[in-house]
This record gives sequence, structure tokens and C-alpha cells, in this order.
Amino acid sequence: MSFNKKHLIIFLILIGALIIVCAASAHDVSAVKTHKTTVKIYNFKPGVLWAPKAKIFKNGDAMAGYVEYSGNMQFDRGTGVTTWYVGTGYNGDIDPHHTKLVKVKFFFKNKKGKIKTKTVKGKGAHISTKLINGYAPYKATVWYTNY
Repeated sequence: MSFNKKHLIIFLILIGALIIVCAASAHDVSAVKTHKTTVKIYNFKPGVLWAPKAKIFKNGDAMAGYVEYSGNMQFDRGTGVTTWYVGTGYNGDIDPHHTKLVKVKFFFKNKKGKIKTKTVKGKGAHISTKLINGYAPYKATVWYTNY
């Protein structure tokens, strides 16, 4: 079999079509719209419902920020943001039905009022980080997607 102009043109057309298909599919993946919101960080006591202080979305998912100073069966020592499904009431599923966290910027403040931030990326229902000595977490800016 010889490689002539006809074969070369067909080969180049196939390569071009492959590049266009790959570029179009990559564009669709990166086109997921992210939303941004701010949540307060709470030191929830064991047995206290989180939903009354959570940000509840129209899709039934809830989001709350927490700090855990000693560690427990659910969370390690640190601060984080978590999402879950509450539906129309305060009870619901552990996993969110429509919300995925993408990035969280945690804000920490010391007794003198100096502020430090820490940004953590992730992909799921929960993003957390370690505490900063001498600083208390007080809010978090959260980037998330709906699916």
C-alpha cells in the first residue's frame, strides 16, 4: 500500500475531527458553573442540630461551617465546611443530593484582631483544615457546584 495525497488528506481530516471533538468535550467539562457563598463557623456541641444555623439551599441541601477543638468520632481536630441533604425539614440524608464543594477560604482571627486566611481545594461534601495556633476560625467563603 502506498501513501498518496488522497490518503494524506483523509488522515489529516480525521486528525482534525479528533482534535475538534476533544476540544469540545474539554470545554463542556470546564463549563461547570461554580457558586460562592459565606458561612459562619460554629462550635457545635454534641447532640445539637446543625440545620438551624446552616445555610439551606432551594435544592434541599444544607451547608455549615464548624470548628472542633478536641476531635470526636465524627470530625478530627480542626475546622471545616460540610454539606448534607435536609429536604424540607431538619432531618435528611448524610450525603448532599445536589451540592459539591470545590474550594473553601477559611478566615481566622486572633485576640488582637489580626486576620489570617487559609484556602483548601477539594471535591466532595466536606472540606476541612487544621487550626492555626493563637487564631480562631470565624467564617469561610465557599465555592461549590450544583449537579
